[in-house]
Amino acid sequence: MWRPPDVLIGVSMREPEPTPADQWSTWDTEPTIPDTWPGLDLDRPEGFEISRGPVKSVGGKLVALAAAAGDFNYSRADGIGVSGMSWDLPRELHRMMAEADRAVAGFWNDVYAETGMAGILIERAAANYKLADHPLLGDAPIEELQERVDGLGNRRLRGPSDIYPNGIVPLTLSRAIDYGVDDMTAEQARRDIEILVMNGGHRDPQSYAQMAESLVDLTHTLRLRAQDLRDSPWHGDAAVKAQWALRQTYGSVTALAAVTGAMSRASSRFLEVITWCAQNFEAMADPDRSGWDEFWDFGGTADSRARDFLTQANKAFMEVYELMPKRIEENLPGLLVNDQNHLELRWRVKDIHESKLKMPRSNWDDPWMRLLERRKDAYGKAEEYYG
Repeated sequence: MWRPPDVLIGVSMREPEPTPADQWSTWDTEPTIPDTWPGLDLDRPEGFEISRGPVKSVGGKLVALAAAAGDFNYSRADGIGVSGMSWDLPRELHRMMAEADRAVAGFWNDVYAETGMAGILIERAAANYKLADHPLLGDAPIEELQERVDGLGNRRLRGPSDIYPNGIVPLTLSRAIDYGVDDMTAEQARRDIEILVMNGGHRDPQSYAQMAESLVDLTHTLRLRAQDLRDSPWHGDAAVKAQWALRQTYGSVTALAAVTGAMSRASSRFLEVITWCAQNFEAMADPDRSGWDEFWDFGGTADSRARDFLTQANKAFMEVYELMPKRIEENLPGLLVNDQNHLELRWRVKDIHESKLKMPRSNWDDPWMRLLERRKDAYGKAEEYYG
């Protein structure tokens, strides 16, 4: 009996599983806390209950996730190699991508270290018989987490980054720079293209793609561990604090996944445009064309042809800019904060303020100072809420 070739009898047709790119491409590059979360729904039991063995087991699984913190937590990116370029747009894009790469590396370390610290504090909660009356999770030095990570494969953690736990790195082109090419010469264009080829991008686009894929996996795992905590069972004020921490961390993980996915596409396009420039400049701009040829066929000067070429390349470089995230933002709960580093940060801010008072012209609106003040406030809130 004839049947259509795309119909299989007795075989159920399933929708294909979404790929990591399908997931991160729908997420915002700004941290977004999910609306629902295991253990924080309205039907959670009243009072306090904890099954210490299962809760401790979940904590250990979260600690194990911190072993991935060292996978991508270092950046060699800088803008020194292209700082002398005359061609403004690719120079500034290169600088911006260096800032993004440094922020991404620190952010990566922060989210995995935060996850591991959540595990340590949850383990401690399982051994704390005063939780019903004193539901603070407390704190632990990052060295304790490092010791645990050493036992999982000797992966090196770093301390909290400069944007931990709620900093922002803007990634926008400066309005003070003229991105036109009207003053460029053929010789400057040739030299700048050589500089771009030599310096390239800051990180392999595939590396960013791997980061995004790993972060998508982390979001799924965080939800599973949160459900495990709820089902252990564990409920009460301390459990709520632990679940809030995991929920907030999840929001930053989705943001970083979206950022790294966008950086993969932007850096790939950046390298494509550089390659196109290197391969086509001589033929399309023809900078070495003789003066007599220019005279007889009105072909323009070497400089004018080079500027036409750079104008075309600038359109492609603007595609890179559109692909990039416009800022990188963390919003982590602050579990890496402890009494010692909180005190050190407060004294650091105090010393800076006292130094500025002695200066004839103190710039209180300095972006770095605002970031430091924001960080100090976040450290204080983390200590107040989590102990």
